Amino acid sequence: MRDETKNKIAALNFENLSEEIEGFTLKKIFAADEDKFIFFSYVDDAAHCAIKIYFHEETNEFKVSQRIGLTEFCLTDFFTENFEHFRELIDAELVGVIKNLRDIKKPPNRFLCDKKIDAWDYGKNLPATLEGFELFINPAAPVEVTNGSFIIINYADFNANSDLVIYYNIYTDEFSAEQRINGATHIIYTFDTKTLAELEDSLKKNLSAELQAIKLVSD
Repeated sequence: MRDETKNKIAALNFENLSEEIEGFTLKKIFAADEDKFIFFSYVDDAAHCAIKIYFHEETNEFKVSQRIGLTEFCLTDFFTENFEHFRELIDAELVGVIKNLRDIKKPPNRFLCDKKIDAWDYGKNLPATLEGFELFINPAAPVEVTNGSFIIINYADFNANSDLVIYYNIYTDEFSAEQRINGATHIIYTFDTKTLAELEDSLKKNLSAELQAIKLVSD
């Protein structure tokens, strides 16, 4: 981040921040991180969830990102170039966002129920741990992320900052996957399928091998 930008952003201020919201602890950061200036975050380490508030130099916007497990994405309702408007949004909406994050593993919406993801026998019997990874998100309680995508399966090794994520997108009606190795995301095509039967077949054939491959590189 350019010094000119950093000095300008560092002069901005948030007031009356709560030390804790819904079990999430305030961490005041107030420092540059590559092309971002991080103001603060609210973190629940035990739940592996966090909210981060920052300025993004590349887009010249103030933003809020949400992390669930090792998956991080921006909340587009907060995008703005106007700091005063951003601060108003934070004052009005942040508590609600954190409350929703506290309750991320809600019953699936009707699109996922129509797909019968919540009633999927194979999904109900996924092992709690596999190849050194823990089942953090399962098909009975998918987590919505962005653009119509839901995480339906997430095996994570939090110590290694590595995981495997299976998505379902309600708009494309397709399953897809990505892996994260030491924090770096890689798209994979092993689980690109259209039906639960196809996904189940692919998981039976490839899930252990994919996790082993992640483990081999991340160790």
